[in-house]
Amino acid sequence: MTVRAAESRDIEILLSINEAAVPGVNSLKTQELADLIAMSASTLVAEREGRPAGFVLCLNETADYDSRNFLWLKQKFERFFYVDRIAVSPDARGLGLGEKLYEALIAKIGPEGAKAGAPLTCEVNERPPNPGSLRFHKRLGFLEVGQQDLGDKAVVYLAHELYPALAAAAENA
Repeated sequence: MTVRAAESRDIEILLSINEAAVPGVNSLKTQELADLIAMSASTLVAEREGRPAGFVLCLNETADYDSRNFLWLKQKFERFFYVDRIAVSPDARGLGLGEKLYEALIAKIGPEGAKAGAPLTCEVNERPPNPGSLRFHKRLGFLEVGQQDLGDKAVVYLAHELYPALAAAAENA
């Protein structure tokens, strides 16, 4: 398994991986995914047997993104990195690809994030429930920094504990 930056040739397979992960992530059209990748701080692809098998898409606070979750985090943090989605193809789940994607992402943004006090954030659905994702993120060192009931769904916001901004954010949650 290798992790590399996403390329334009990956878009269709990344879209199929994304759609197989719904409702853990929201459904997208090809152009929506391409737009997110274009505005991302980093989009990484995990390859298995030479083919994309998972990806993580991370934005920072400068993204022009109207997601309710992104906007909530923007109100809480001056600087942050936001994992908009992480998805692994069904045939590659349970092989550690998600953890490898996070390790590569943290290695890439870690120095910049730590220097700026910018946490690595995400949200996990509580309604509809996604207990596997919540366990996964907590095992990787993410801590809860807030919750929000959005009517059609409810989410818990998480931030990676390695970043100095986390303690202050957790106190203000």
